[in-house]
Amino acid sequence: MSFKKLALIVFTLLMTLPVMAQEPADPVTVAELNYGSIDRDTITETAFYDWWRVQAVAGDVMVIDMGGSDGLAPLIGILDVGQTLVARSQDGEPNESVTLEYTVPADGQYTIVATRVGNQQGTTTGTYAIRLRLANPPAENHTSDQYVDVTFPCENFQATTAVTLRFGDDPRPDLRYRITVYGQDGFVPVIRLNLDVPGQAPYELCNINADATLTDTYTLSGETQQTITQDNLNTVSQLIFNGDEKVGLINITIASKDGAAGRYFAIIDGFNIGDAADTDQFDIRMGPLAKLTPLLFYMVGAENSRLDPFITWLSANQTCDDAGRSTCKYVPSIVKVGATLHESGGATFIGDRSDAGLILAPGTTDIMTLDLSSRSNDTFGAYALFLMGELPAPS
Repeated sequence: MSFKKLALIVFTLLMTLPVMAQEPADPVTVAELNYGSIDRDTITETAFYDWWRVQAVAGDVMVIDMGGSDGLAPLIGILDVGQTLVARSQDGEPNESVTLEYTVPADGQYTIVATRVGNQQGTTTGTYAIRLRLANPPAENHTSDQYVDVTFPCENFQATTAVTLRFGDDPRPDLRYRITVYGQDGFVPVIRLNLDVPGQAPYELCNINADATLTDTYTLSGETQQTITQDNLNTVSQLIFNGDEKVGLINITIASKDGAAGRYFAIIDGFNIGDAADTDQFDIRMGPLAKLTPLLFYMVGAENSRLDPFITWLSANQTCDDAGRSTCKYVPSIVKVGATLHESGGATFIGDRSDAGLILAPGTTDIMTLDLSSRSNDTFGAYALFLMGELPAPS
């Protein structure tokens, strides 16, 4: 490369993203980052940026999430194949997340710059998690899932899969997910958790415990309120885990002990739309024996959340703002549907008119990818997932 060309690149970067203006005293990270991957690193006073290389092809819609912790105010930039800054995120607040979406115009190697607000002139430091997602993966990437078994062993019995949910660990501090599954009409809930953590061996846990759900109450549409007691404790399973040190792909399987048929109502909380432009992506796959039964999937704003939920199912050309109304009036409303959970001080999740939902009944075990966000990208806050499905009796 000629000195003149190099000088032009440096000038451009100085004018747009000062992070590249000077080489810091401490070594920066220069590493590969693949779609579907999550990694961690640190921003210091002298090493105030890292470079993450991405091999991309024209038309890729890459989505980068960066969550700061320990006081870091995150900022993301993208350099094209010529090392020119072509996109940057909004300035993040300390210990919060930022998201940047970019459509790749040409094949080549792109660079994600993870830095702090103010770049070299910034004052915040800390650790961060960075995640790279492909918002428009090719169809052939949506037909396999190693965790969608017909049955799988759990303790001393076999469990039959009803549905599998997969998502990338949200890169923000103090993560905590709670999965609660209530069974009806004979369904005996089992929860399996698989974690695919970069650089670590796969982790698996199978759970049927529900001791913390005693005195929980839940209500389904048109049905009387149910209370969990010692007499019906075997109709519930609850699993809680922290995501702080388990950054990677999370796979949750909801199943029934020994293939017992019936309905289930699952609540998974701990999710958050960090800012108005944030989007969370979930892959859902029906179990082989449950694939012909409908699955109701809802995005429910938490108490005191400002979020107005919105769901997009691109491959089916479906969106939903308010379940039971307007363009998604075919989806049953969940007004007054929900539960009060008593684990760790308790929490209440009750559906209302602004919550979004979809009916997923593909008739196959293909993966369905849903994007969850806020309506018009103008609200944010915490939310939970409601899943209502059925495992039919063997034919």
